[in-house]
Formats: sequence, structure tokens, C-alpha cells
Amino acid sequence: MEVRKLMGICPDCGNLRDALKDHCPYCDCLVAPLTNPELSDKIFVIDLEVGMPAVDEALESLRELLRKAQIAGIRIIKVIHGYGSTGKGGLIRSAFREALQQHRWADRVRGYIPGESLIAGSDALHALSRHHQQLIKTLGGGNQGNPGITILVVA
Repeated sequence: MEVRKLMGICPDCGNLRDALKDHCPYCDCLVAPLTNPELSDKIFVIDLEVGMPAVDEALESLRELLRKAQIAGIRIIKVIHGYGSTGKGGLIRSAFREALQQHRWADRVRGYIPGESLIAGSDALHALSRHHQQLIKTLGGGNQGNPGITILVVA
């Protein structure tokens, strides 16, 4: 699973540290980093396909990353889950979307937008970009959307 590094602030020493690590490399503080205001406008990317994990393993890793992202102040996550080689949707995508529909992460996820809804000019993309201006530039929104991703709005 690939995750882009995002920095939080250590509550003990004040240094920037990886917001998803369990301890500070400078002072070994085990307390979660403080929310970094700079993270609220960034898009955090999680690629569930890297390393070809089993479905349960991918969803468990995602659960932990959602917890850490929320603590770090991250508000938007782009989850890459793939669409499957058959064109009917992969196992991870299906299980992930089903978990969202069943509100499995309701304490962490305020809302989500399937990638196929992110079409240029769509209501979904427009509504999301009202609160997160840089999303239109970053996501682009092609003519057909992208069924291999889902955008999460973190609670």
C-alpha cells in the first residue's frame, strides 16, 4: 500500500514528523502529532493496490490510515482501489464500496464520491470543489470519470 508522506507537528519537541508514524524520530514521543493546518487543503493519496494485498488486509490497513489521517487533520483522501482487469470492478473496489455504503467508517468518513462521478462539469465535482478549491486542478475530472478511485471527505 502506497501512502504519500504528510507531516504533523510533534506535541513534545515541535518538529515536523510523519503524521502517520506512531512515534517521533526526534524525541521518541508516542503521542499522535498535532493537527497541521497545512494538511487541510492537501489531497492525501492511498493506493490500496500496491503489493497486491488480500481484500481484508487492504481494508484493515485503510482503517488504520483513516484513523491517523483524521488525527493529522487531513480532510480529503483519494483512494486508489482499481477497477479490476475484467472491467466489472475488482475485489478490493467492491469490498471497499460496500463498506462505505454500510457506513463501516462512519466515525472517520463524512462523505464520499465515486471516481466515475468526477466528470468535468458534474454536480459531484462542483460541490466538492466549492470547499476544496485545488481539487479541480488536481483531479481534473475527465470526460468519463475514473471508476478506479474514490474520494473520501474525512470527518
